[in-house]
Amino acid sequence: MSLKSQNSGLPWRRLSKTQKSFLIYLSLFLLAFLPRAYDLQRFVTADEAKWVYRSAQFLLALLRGDFSATSVNLTPAVTTTWLGSLGLAVYYQFNQSAIGQPFVDWLAALPEFRVQLDILAATRWPMVILTSLSVVIIFALLRRLFNSTLLAFLAAVLIAFDPHPIAVSRILGHDAPAMVFMSLSLLFLLLGVQRETRIRGDKDAKRQGSDKMKLSFRLLASSPFILSGFAAGLAFLSKAPALFLIPFAGLVFILAAIPLPPRLLASLSPLLVWLVVAYLTFVAFWPAAWVEPVGRPVAVFQNAFISATDEEEASEEGFWRVPDLGPFYYAVNGAFKLSPLVMVGAGLAAFFAVKERVGQQRAVKRGERSEIQNTSISSPPRLLASSLLWLVAFTVLFTLFMTASDKRSPRYILPIFPPLAIIAAWGWLALAGRTGEQGSRGAREQRRTASHLTLHASRFTLSALLLVAALVILLPYSPYYFTFYNPLLGGPFTAPRLVKIGWGEGLDQVGRFLQREDFSRDSRVGTAYASTVAPYFEGNLSKVTEANLDYVVLYMKQIQSGEPAPEFIRYFEQAGSIFSVELNGIHYADVYPGPALQLLTADRRPIQQAQGGPPTADHFPIGFRPLTKHGHIGEPLEMDVVWQAGESLPVAPVVVSLTDSGEETGQVSQVPALAQAEGQLMALAPDLIVSHHRLPLPANLARGLYSLWVEGQFLGQIELRNFQPPAELNRVQNVVFGQQIALIGYQFEPTADYLGVTIAWQAQTAARPDYTVFTQILTDTGERVAGVDTPPLKGEWPTSRWVKNEVVVDEYLVATPPGFPPGYYQVIVGLYQPETGQRLTLTEGQDHWVLPWMFIRK
Repeated sequence: MSLKSQNSGLPWRRLSKTQKSFLIYLSLFLLAFLPRAYDLQRFVTADEAKWVYRSAQFLLALLRGDFSATSVNLTPAVTTTWLGSLGLAVYYQFNQSAIGQPFVDWLAALPEFRVQLDILAATRWPMVILTSLSVVIIFALLRRLFNSTLLAFLAAVLIAFDPHPIAVSRILGHDAPAMVFMSLSLLFLLLGVQRETRIRGDKDAKRQGSDKMKLSFRLLASSPFILSGFAAGLAFLSKAPALFLIPFAGLVFILAAIPLPPRLLASLSPLLVWLVVAYLTFVAFWPAAWVEPVGRPVAVFQNAFISATDEEEASEEGFWRVPDLGPFYYAVNGAFKLSPLVMVGAGLAAFFAVKERVGQQRAVKRGERSEIQNTSISSPPRLLASSLLWLVAFTVLFTLFMTASDKRSPRYILPIFPPLAIIAAWGWLALAGRTGEQGSRGAREQRRTASHLTLHASRFTLSALLLVAALVILLPYSPYYFTFYNPLLGGPFTAPRLVKIGWGEGLDQVGRFLQREDFSRDSRVGTAYASTVAPYFEGNLSKVTEANLDYVVLYMKQIQSGEPAPEFIRYFEQAGSIFSVELNGIHYADVYPGPALQLLTADRRPIQQAQGGPPTADHFPIGFRPLTKHGHIGEPLEMDVVWQAGESLPVAPVVVSLTDSGEETGQVSQVPALAQAEGQLMALAPDLIVSHHRLPLPANLARGLYSLWVEGQFLGQIELRNFQPPAELNRVQNVVFGQQIALIGYQFEPTADYLGVTIAWQAQTAARPDYTVFTQILTDTGERVAGVDTPPLKGEWPTSRWVKNEVVVDEYLVATPPGFPPGYYQVIVGLYQPETGQRLTLTEGQDHWVLPWMFIRK
């Protein structure tokens, strides 16, 4: 049986062309869809909570007919808010009964900071579907552009499995839509240029008069230029850097028209069509542009220019543990984010292109020009003279375009990744078709006569191997695709030393750790990218430099930047973390016990000499850190002071003083010190100088803010609170109201006119609402005779401000009414919510506590 008859019996051979195309499209969609759709609730990136909120505001404005208000951002990210709005609408339809409020009200109530994970996933799904479909469309365009199904399929696979595009394609943001629509616009543009070039070169198309004008009109009407302009308009609506397509498209149209025909305007008419379609698309899909069809595009241009030239923001960016790469930023960051298969494939493409060029020049010298001219359209020289060369030009020029901007991120270079994947696919297939190209002339002649089937089989085998290799490279990073760094460049070993790392990935694990631990669930945590922790942690979140923190989280990107200060980072690193996050070999985050190190502002350092002379160069304080959130009245206050010091440390100890809160200027000697403690400057680590102090706090201090000084230099303030009940009170155990507030002590003072009751309360939780205290005198039958209801300390210190374990002592005076009859009476106390009157209950279910004392009226 012949090979041909055997192949004809294969199931694939029996399928029609349409069926084969459908299976390829479906396979590519699934290959792109599955890694993008997997585990969409695992982590949150830094900007997504804002994009969910902006999507809600966009849709809300649209539903209310306030079209101007749909301009929620000038990046402009309209495609992002459309996709987010679609996700929100679908989510509401599936959860309408559980939400229980009108759609518009629900949208208006969505918060800006803390996004629910199920809502976030709903807004991510449209992005996943769009980017997965784009892989299929790119395949279809490449198959027409290069007349090669295998090249188109391999390029689509490389795009589908590229970790960096996957990472950005499964979150709600504007980088992925910009990449998708810029790529589609570029490919449609090249397809249109290729078609027009072929028609122009066709001798049968060269006609005179009206026939030529009709041909040109039909060409424009059916040209991919319209679709390219449509995609460009959507790209402009996605992100301002997509405006690069305008000069690039102009360059393509002008160079493609060389040599220029006599009628220049007619030759550039596709460019005009492209621009008009792009503008109409921009206006049609942005409701704000319906009201301002000129003003909105101008505003986007202006905002893009301001953002790109914002030198102040760029100058504030820190480079502590990574270098400032300057003009090489995108070259280095892009290389680290590039798939090794794409990097090698692009290198192969460059190698074979140069080799082919050299071979072409040698062939010209040998008089073999005609053979080269007859080379098929898929050969390297013809490709590099057309579409492939334009892909290279786009990659290089867009990189230079973005390098000129002062605002930078590895995500901003994302649009070059699909063109690089296409170039890489061509390089790999060139390798498969030219393996063993070296040898004698006779050997080369023999290879030229090799069967087309063998060549196709080798390329198909290589493509299959590359698909498997791409999958093997990708899977270890799922779903944390942002943690991918090119292993050919050292991956996790070299990337942290050269590029900034982290956009929220890993902070989900920090949030889960804090949430699952009983001791930290209600804590106050300082962290960067707080919105990425919020969905996983119910506690309070703030900046890492805030006072009274229970935990401090240091994240990789902030550490690399030296934020908030190198000394801040060194101090906590030497202290040791209680939880760490490592993803794919990269150390992402650490959780440290609070409080945070309080950094001194620039106007408070260095120390001024006693006579008001110039600052000393020897040593001055950088910050201070109490070792507890609040000072405990009647107990020692331990604290560290971090110093900037010279080569030699002072021998004499330094003194820290506590004074009443007041003016932050002047010498501490002019203010009475309530407590003092000496400390010796010590080097705890390289470039880390610390003095430790232990201040005995008097038991008679009142709750409130106090000032801290060191050697006459104002450090800051600390809040002192009481955590011990007075010794003279009767102690009580296991009396806890609503599992929130305990009654731990009491005292009573009966008189002829009133009953005085002193109660010591203690907070059992980190947070609670405001409650009102009731104290009542009851008859033996439970009838209320007298009582008083009041917030703690007459409202000066409400329960919502109490911290965990804080003790608040309050006195309640219950006036005895005139004609108060003799008898035996009970005294009860408790708490209730003032809005509802609902009382807090004890463990046994009682809504009050009876004082173990009988009030006897004689």
